[in-house]
Amino acid sequence: MNENSLKEIVRKCYLKYLNREPDSAGLEHYVYLMKTKQIDEKILQNMFVNSPEYKINQLTFSYKQIPKIKIEKNGKTFFVNSSNNASFWASMQVGVWEPETFKIFDIFLDKNHSYIDLGAWIGPTVLYGCQNAKFCYAIEPDPVAFKQLKNNVDLNPNLISRISFSNSCVMDSSGITYLTTKGEFGDSCSSTTFKKSSKSIKVPSTTLQQFFLDNRIADCNFIKIDIEGGEFTVLPTMQEFLEKEKPTIHLSLHPPLIKNSYDSLKKIYKIISKYNFVYDNKLKALEKEFILRADNNDKFFDVIVTDEII
Repeated sequence: MNENSLKEIVRKCYLKYLNREPDSAGLEHYVYLMKTKQIDEKILQNMFVNSPEYKINQLTFSYKQIPKIKIEKNGKTFFVNSSNNASFWASMQVGVWEPETFKIFDIFLDKNHSYIDLGAWIGPTVLYGCQNAKFCYAIEPDPVAFKQLKNNVDLNPNLISRISFSNSCVMDSSGITYLTTKGEFGDSCSSTTFKKSSKSIKVPSTTLQQFFLDNRIADCNFIKIDIEGGEFTVLPTMQEFLEKEKPTIHLSLHPPLIKNSYDSLKKIYKIISKYNFVYDNKLKALEKEFILRADNNDKFFDVIVTDEII
């Protein structure tokens, strides 16, 4: 069978099972496997049926029919409303969305301590993490995401008492700040770092120290920070608190979203250098100086900063 015929077979599988045209890398890969007789057409079809993308598509369709869905992850169960984010919840259920994050939560959260979920979005980590921890303080400034977060938690009466909500934005000062989106609010990408525009809204702001005082938090040993570049504003103001309390920090860094990212990463380095250990999101040990590598200026990446040995 010539190469054009093989390409057509692969293309038909993409259209039938994934409902899209093939990407060039995928097309080349499958054609090569068939050309070298490593797979035949039946095996090719099975590969597509068992692919994460196919499973996500099937679940997404199902979730759109019945909005209240059950998510099962690593022995934990919770319910969510998938009306606006069916594809996301499907990717989480299949195991494509941030499997490393759940492993990190399993290792560092415990029933004797509370944790802060800073950038809680619509609740995937909140509904999972609160089952590992004593209590979860969920902070989400995006009003659309915040509404969906509360709606999702409300579907889980057994978990409500283990979660508190704040619709404020953690910043370097208390008052009012602007939250801006380049897409739509609720899409997890709004940020305080974007230039003010017609897509900006005013939201209340507080410092993390003030949040701890207002909520009388004395048992927090873990903070998840995923705030789309806002970390470069917030973390430097937390230095004294972090040096004293030393909570483990699961930090998502977004250098491409800000100007002078290298200078900002140097400030983050100054903070994490006070901790004993730094890991990547796969829990591989890193040198603290890793954060200053030039290639980090142009990518998003996570680090875990802790005094705990794993």
